[in-house]
Amino acid sequence: MAMAPEGFYARALTAADGEGRLPLSRMTQWEVAPFDQEGLRVVPLRPPKVPEPARHDEDPETCGTCAARDEGVWLDDHWRMRRVGGAGVPLVLMLLPKQHYDLNDLPDELAAEMGVLSTHIARHVEALPNIARAHVYRV
Repeated sequence: MAMAPEGFYARALTAADGEGRLPLSRMTQWEVAPFDQEGLRVVPLRPPKVPEPARHDEDPETCGTCAARDEGVWLDDHWRMRRVGGAGVPLVLMLLPKQHYDLNDLPDELAAEMGVLSTHIARHVEALPNIARAHVYRV
């Protein structure tokens, strides 16, 4: 059974320090980490907000992403791909359905297309010079 937000928060606090900060993750010890572990701090835990506030662009009528459905570096009838700037890495692309869907309500046909498109995009990105690996994430 899933833990209630308050219970999860209380459990997380048991692993936190006196300021409510969790210990650094293993990632700080990775050879490719872009920072030194010494001096790096994690933000303090915040209590959960119940009910969770509405997410940005959740309403299709005021959704900025939907308003830009015909903009991007690549478009077809169902999808658009846009570049995300200011990410700290050379290239971040986001594949978005043109209609207002979240992952859990994406129709099966579009979900299948998304899988194929994501694979093709990764292949094309990895074919670029000096690119060793493309990573695909869901936001």
